[in-house]
Amino acid sequence: MKRVHRILAALIVLVVIAATAYGVISRNGVAKGEAENKIVVVSPHPIEFMKPLVSEFEAQTGITVEVIRCGTSEAVSRIQDGEKIDVLWGGSVLSVGSYEDLFLPYTTENEKSFYSEYRNAGNALTCFTDVPSILMVNTDLLGDMEIDGYEDLLSPALAGKIAYASPVKSSSSFEHLTNMLYAMGDGDPDKGWDYVEKFTTQLSGKLLESSSDVYQGVASGKFVVGLTFEEAAITMLKGGKHVKVVYMEEGVVSTPDGIYINKNAENPDGAAAFVDFMTDVDTQHYIATDLGRRSVREDVNSSALVKAKEDIRLLQVDKDKVLKDRSEWVDKFMSYMGEDGNE
Repeated sequence: MKRVHRILAALIVLVVIAATAYGVISRNGVAKGEAENKIVVVSPHPIEFMKPLVSEFEAQTGITVEVIRCGTSEAVSRIQDGEKIDVLWGGSVLSVGSYEDLFLPYTTENEKSFYSEYRNAGNALTCFTDVPSILMVNTDLLGDMEIDGYEDLLSPALAGKIAYASPVKSSSSFEHLTNMLYAMGDGDPDKGWDYVEKFTTQLSGKLLESSSDVYQGVASGKFVVGLTFEEAAITMLKGGKHVKVVYMEEGVVSTPDGIYINKNAENPDGAAAFVDFMTDVDTQHYIATDLGRRSVREDVNSSALVKAKEDIRLLQVDKDKVLKDRSEWVDKFMSYMGEDGNE
């Protein structure tokens, strides 16, 4: 009997010790478990782009990242629907800016090192990289054709051979729609619709489902040319694909994409750490030199694989007008497609 009492006493001591330890750990924010050391990130970025960055973030912070890859429109919808998402990583500020009320106000210390045009993008928007719209051309299929800009896309030889994703689903496609309107309207987007209507006839009723369908479709030889973003083409080039980058001679709109913290994030501190890491000088240097995307920081040089900005005809857009007219522009584009464009 004494032996039983000794065993019970020992068990009680162990329970007390365990309970005390749990209380101490909980107060230190560790024993709340994996939820405190994990963030869920939704992103339209290419897997090849995200993988090394996420791996390094996890190694440096001990925070596990669950990535859900999808288009920008779907990502926003997931957040609106209340899914357990901490961060939206990607999507241009022109596409996501109108949903700013979904996101948590946060300003990273790194913003002090941003170019002035990328500071104060919005109360809940942090600029991540600078993303020019470009045309990606399959050099094996190009033949004798010349593609130097939007006007060349109206060639009868390219009918049905142009890759373009639905601007309803893809922020890079909406960027191109904005670019077309300003470039072909000579700075006045309201005058660019004549071109856009002609362009839609060249698609032969085909709208792709995502940004990745565009650059992968061109790289695989399914399309001659695609309307995409610079880094996607650089990635394909580095992967040995027979493609080239064309900066539209009529003008290029270069818009930052962003990192946005869900206002209902389960791990806002982990999300803030993610924003800080992705805008840190070392990360941005790696992004520029190894991944071919332009940094928003003044202290980071661009990759040798991209064209110097001073050699590109850059166009300025009225951000407020784009945000205000976004839905109307997308609806008008889709009406030219018969509202049922599909791959």
